[in-house]
Amino acid sequence: MAEEKKSGIDRRVDTRAPFLILEIQGTHSNKIFLAQTENVSKGGLFFSPGQSFKVGDSFPIEFVLPDNKTTVRCMSEVVWKKSYDKSGYPTEGVGIRFVDLDEAQKRVVGEWIDREEANEQE
Repeated sequence: MAEEKKSGIDRRVDTRAPFLILEIQGTHSNKIFLAQTENVSKGGLFFSPGQSFKVGDSFPIEFVLPDNKTTVRCMSEVVWKKSYDKSGYPTEGVGIRFVDLDEAQKRVVGEWIDREEANEQE
């Protein structure tokens, strides 16, 4: 897919594959946090952190792809956030972009996403 700027509600540059990463680990404000995600792309991911973040916050994260082999580590930056009510509990979700994900890891994440998309179309 050619990377192009999208308009409207969905402005994502990269295709996202829906899945649940069991654990994202990060450090924000000198505190380690664990979170879960709903989807991931070569450029970033969405997760519900369980603590408040601001757009522009930058922090390191680490997660393992569902192949249970590939660990992804990089700096990330919050580019958007939303609040929503999940079964009567107010929750916050944030969209982050990978700041310094190296090309090899981008390729591995992209290949994993491509495989997931191919499996969904079968």
